[in-house]
Amino acid sequence: MSSPVVEGQSWENVEETCSTPSSVKALLRKCGGAGVTFLILTKSQRPWSHPLGFQCVYESYFQSETKLWFPIPRLITSYVRRRDAAISQFFNGAFHTSVVLMVTAAEIDVSMSVRTLEELTYTKSMGDGLFSIQMRPNYNVIIDHPRRTANWQRFYFYVKSDVDHPDMASYPEDFISDARAVVSRVQVSWKDITIERVRRVLDIISKGKSSFRGCVFFLTHVCSFMTFT
Repeated sequence: MSSPVVEGQSWENVEETCSTPSSVKALLRKCGGAGVTFLILTKSQRPWSHPLGFQCVYESYFQSETKLWFPIPRLITSYVRRRDAAISQFFNGAFHTSVVLMVTAAEIDVSMSVRTLEELTYTKSMGDGLFSIQMRPNYNVIIDHPRRTANWQRFYFYVKSDVDHPDMASYPEDFISDARAVVSRVQVSWKDITIERVRRVLDIISKGKSSFRGCVFFLTHVCSFMTFT
């Protein structure tokens, strides 16, 4: 994964992390993060200063406003990589939208590919190197978006990223029909995307047919954590 380009951007207002070993371990237990290696940052480190082989993520990505899980879906990491960005450059709402689409697609036996996600959404620059993923107006089926999360950027940590991405130039030919199948359903309310509903389709999401669609990221053999000294 690429590091974000920070030259010329305003990062002075980014404060040190409030994440602790206890808060991260509790988060991992709750969202299936067994086997994830993570690092707690020093006071001087920020999201863009991660060591080689690690990425920064926010705790809020995996909480009620977003409901993302571990291992992070290959769809997410491939989409971010294709934009030469880091996961930490995206707002919560970006992954909230992605979760809704992945769950909705899996329930009708459609495996969401990167190209299908690109057909349904667009990336919007929010300034200061940050981005959001938003539904295209002609495809918008999501209602009741969660409110903005206060202080979500205060809790972040590094996770080990062990994944090889496929050739991003090849796409499944049926991405348009897949996109239309997803949006042919009635509008989806965020309040109906429960943790239980997400868990029911995790196996379907992780066993997608396309090489883009697997779910293997930030997974190591031994559950561990480290702190910088």
